[in-house]
Amino acid sequence: MRSILLAFIALSLWMPRANAQAAVLIGLHVNDSDGEGEHPPSYRTLLITFRDGKAQLAADLPDLIIPRRDGFWRAGTLHIGPPGKHRIQEFVYAVPVRSVPHAIGEYHPKNPDWDCVETDQATIEFANPDLLSVSYFDEPACSLEVEFQHGTYKLDDLEHELEITAVLGATAWDAEKKADAFSKADQQISPDCIGVSKPDPWNWGIERSSRLGRSGAEPWILVSDFNTPHVCRDGQTYEFDFPIPESLTGPIYRADTLSSLLKSKVAKDNHILSGEALVTPAGDFLLAFGYGPPVKIFSVKPQGIQPEPALFAFTNMESNVVMVQWAKGKRVGEWETELQSLQKTHLPEPTVATGDPQR
Repeated sequence: MRSILLAFIALSLWMPRANAQAAVLIGLHVNDSDGEGEHPPSYRTLLITFRDGKAQLAADLPDLIIPRRDGFWRAGTLHIGPPGKHRIQEFVYAVPVRSVPHAIGEYHPKNPDWDCVETDQATIEFANPDLLSVSYFDEPACSLEVEFQHGTYKLDDLEHELEITAVLGATAWDAEKKADAFSKADQQISPDCIGVSKPDPWNWGIERSSRLGRSGAEPWILVSDFNTPHVCRDGQTYEFDFPIPESLTGPIYRADTLSSLLKSKVAKDNHILSGEALVTPAGDFLLAFGYGPPVKIFSVKPQGIQPEPALFAFTNMESNVVMVQWAKGKRVGEWETELQSLQKTHLPEPTVATGDPQR
């Protein structure tokens, strides 16, 4: 009798609450699929609501729409330059959602003597209500040298990078220095090579783990970069081992339930991995990222994950998750009303600020 009672209690705790409601904002970085530069990289935000056992795509907006205490903000990148995926200059902006975005940077026109164009790619890798993390790839005009760089900023101050110790403490800086030394040794960078970069506490960022060709148990990882002259292999981006606080990446709801669901046949058949899956606060849906459609949502019943997706979102291009933000209770309706209104609004076009970027 006692075993039956315990089983009933466990099942009742695991079963979704029918009247619970929640919403999730998923920010995507969408890459050009054909490589010809006809569609420059862009960003997209999906609002998905969960009510009465149903998942619904409630809004689909361009750019990253980020919830903050003072209202929604808008973040993205402005692209300038001739067509061509690898010959663009990108400039990051973040402003209150209805304001005119002023992207940070200075455009470098084509070199008339050599017909060369500078490449300066800026990719938003992570966003939350307070921070924006950006990766950079620079290649000066008419040069073989390339440089990798990361910067993390306050959302309302993109002109000044944050030092890693100010956000994560001195032990994170120690972890970055150790990883830098290991990465150089692993790449067999010769000590005789002049011009190899040193560890930099301002050069760090947060990325999706799958961006470095791996999908571990943790969805978000810390990264930095080292650079060398072209004759010494140019450098690379590397991960360093340090736990990212949940206050930055957001909560993981029902972790035990998620772990159990990922062992099921449905999860394995759909290649759903632990670092690329989430469960709603009520436990009634599983969200899967990073394969086929960038977002697939499966209904969760007492018997487990339902084999057919309840909802999926296509982009027709390769996509990477850069933001996951949850709402519960009355905030669900507030988000839905505001974002559906924004979806019908033509937002102001961004402009480029003058002056060199502070990074």
